[in-house]
Amino acid sequence: MDATQYKDYVLIVLFMKVITDKYYKKSDSLIEVPDDANFNTMISLKGKKNIGEEFNTILSKIAKKNDLQNIIDVVDFNDENKLGRGKDMIDALTGIVEVFQDPELDFSNNRADDDDVLGDAYEYFMKQFATEAGKSKGQFYTPSEVSRVISKLLRINETKKKIIYVYDMTCGSGSLLLKAGAEAKEGVKVQLYGQEKDSNTVGLCVMNMFLHGNATATIREGNTLTNPKFLENGKIRTFDYCVANPPFSIKRWTTDLEKQYDRFTEYGMPPDSCADYAFLLHMLKSMDPDTGKGAIILPHGVLFRGGQEEEIRKKLLKSGVIEGIIGLPSNLFYGTGIPACIIILDKKDAKDRKDIFMMDASKYFVKDGNKNKLREEDIKKITDTYLNRIEEDKYSKIVSMKQIKKEDYNLNIPRYIDSSEKEKVQNIRGHLLGGIPEEDIESLDIYWNVAPTLKNKLFNRNEKKGYLNLAIDKENIYDEISNSPEFIKYSNELKKNIKRWEEKSKKDLQLVNSKTRVKGLIEKLSDNLLEIFVNDKLINKYDAYEFLMDYYNNTLKDDLHLIIENGWIPKLTYAQDKNGKIKRNEFESDLLPKSIVINKFFKDYANKLEKLNNELNNLISEIGLEIEENTGDELIFSDEDKISEKSIKEKIREETGKNIIILESILENLEKQKNLKRDIKTIQKQLNNLLIEKYKSFDEKTSKELIINEKWFFALENKFEDIYKNIIYTFSNEIITEVENYEESLSELINETSNLESLVIKDLERMGYND
Repeated sequence: MDATQYKDYVLIVLFMKVITDKYYKKSDSLIEVPDDANFNTMISLKGKKNIGEEFNTILSKIAKKNDLQNIIDVVDFNDENKLGRGKDMIDALTGIVEVFQDPELDFSNNRADDDDVLGDAYEYFMKQFATEAGKSKGQFYTPSEVSRVISKLLRINETKKKIIYVYDMTCGSGSLLLKAGAEAKEGVKVQLYGQEKDSNTVGLCVMNMFLHGNATATIREGNTLTNPKFLENGKIRTFDYCVANPPFSIKRWTTDLEKQYDRFTEYGMPPDSCADYAFLLHMLKSMDPDTGKGAIILPHGVLFRGGQEEEIRKKLLKSGVIEGIIGLPSNLFYGTGIPACIIILDKKDAKDRKDIFMMDASKYFVKDGNKNKLREEDIKKITDTYLNRIEEDKYSKIVSMKQIKKEDYNLNIPRYIDSSEKEKVQNIRGHLLGGIPEEDIESLDIYWNVAPTLKNKLFNRNEKKGYLNLAIDKENIYDEISNSPEFIKYSNELKKNIKRWEEKSKKDLQLVNSKTRVKGLIEKLSDNLLEIFVNDKLINKYDAYEFLMDYYNNTLKDDLHLIIENGWIPKLTYAQDKNGKIKRNEFESDLLPKSIVINKFFKDYANKLEKLNNELNNLISEIGLEIEENTGDELIFSDEDKISEKSIKEKIREETGKNIIILESILENLEKQKNLKRDIKTIQKQLNNLLIEKYKSFDEKTSKELIINEKWFFALENKFEDIYKNIIYTFSNEIITEVENYEESLSELINETSNLESLVIKDLERMGYND
């Protein structure tokens, strides 16, 4: 089944599982879950002949109870063309129920509402389906990273209103709309409104709203351009904030356009061949006439295309409603690979606007499979730079309306921001006559700012002015840099800065409890880190931010949720055999891995086990080589032989001479292996018993110290240590590259070639070739 089809089945079953866990038999719940129509009812139908038909009945009952007709009941669970006939359908539907029946997927006690684990799970599924669906069918999902950027750019968290209205005219599965609503401060009531053309995607969006705790959101089906659903007194309804990621450059969009709703009167009619400005003008009309703000994602063509679009663009610029433009990397979206931009619209200050803030963030991303993705540092840099209007060479600029007018209202970003990299120029004189150009070495000023005296230790003057020679052996460059007092001083300062951040953060981390807001906590921790690295000479503050956020997303976030749910004292999870019996020797703790506890309290045992395992591995290698050397025709072993103590003893009785010596050596090796394995098992069992008792002894204070210091801080300290080593490695490689570029001058190469040529001629003459 195509991803765009099976997503509907998977997401509806997930929806049923979540609402059953969260709301079944609960008072004041967001959704009414009937006794005979919930996920437990689905479980009871596993393996039944009429499972598909009954699933449809369950969804119909849920839909009627909660006014969700044509939302969650549009997918046919009894469709033989998609799910197969008879046993095939029974197995398919039984299987998907069993996936979500896993005991670990229990959403009933989830309290981490601030970070919304359930909604994130739903978003995760939609991202996977969008990825699989490909370019033509993945438009229902806006990448979470882009949604977060847009949401922050609108300054929703600064509103002074008690209730705000947020609208997305092409809401898809609702990701962008939800992210925008989530930006509001605590205590501000948020009402979400969305319209979506595709009926199946409307269902996805409504379910997404429920799972994110936005049951009051209003989502309607229809073509926004030809049939807008949000009207007041026959006119386009307005909202406080508008967001959108419409499909790019739709052709023939005016088909069925019966009424314009005064959207195109002031700025002009967009061309029928491209709907981009039609969406932008609809958004503008949907913004509150006095204070409305909006952000829309559109292809770069809207910034410079001519014709009718050029006239619209001129009028928009003259009216002052365009506040900013941000160029994004290409290949971010699932519906298209072309680069896009975010256009921020603002009515409040339009009359007084004398400039536009422009950014070129197109080079800031990371590869993620066959797509590009904004990193945490990219998101943070975009939002910080835009919200604070920070001008940065090759990245951002405040562009005056006078300058824009001079460019004939063309908004193509490269006209205003030159983000091209400076090309490395080869020094011809250096290649001809030798010597390293001093200007090339000076260009490494980021490193010389840290170690100004190091340059004189690495280089001395060439007889030609403006050129240098390497003063030490090339092989010693790395050691000279890493051992220089100035870099050692920088390393120590780096460690002190990390310790400063740890001391500042520890107080907040120790206070984590069931009421902690994870989102607010990580924002505080990351802001503290940015502050510490603001003046660092070698590590960009946003790189430092990325290291923390990467650890947060991979480890810290899960740990914080575990603590919020279960408290600080770590729990052990035991493995089970196929009969469900607990294996006492196989256990782990997600919150506090046993490797940390072993390293802290049982280092002697770890050393013993390491030593014994090394001995065992050496014996295994030795026996492997000995058997390999004696395997083949007319040798002791054949390829089919199975090596064991019993088989070796049998061969000893059959063989004679030196072969017996070899076999006895192998037998002795096997005996040593057996003894080592016994010793390892005994020590491991002792260690496991000690570990279990140690975990039982942990109180909250001890647990906090171990988790914060030995897990979280230790991991981050190691990360920054690796970063420092990489700086030294990169610096030394830069110098080695410069040295090797000019290592041999042209005259030296000519002399070497001449010498080699004369040797070849002499050899040819000796061989009788005189011509």
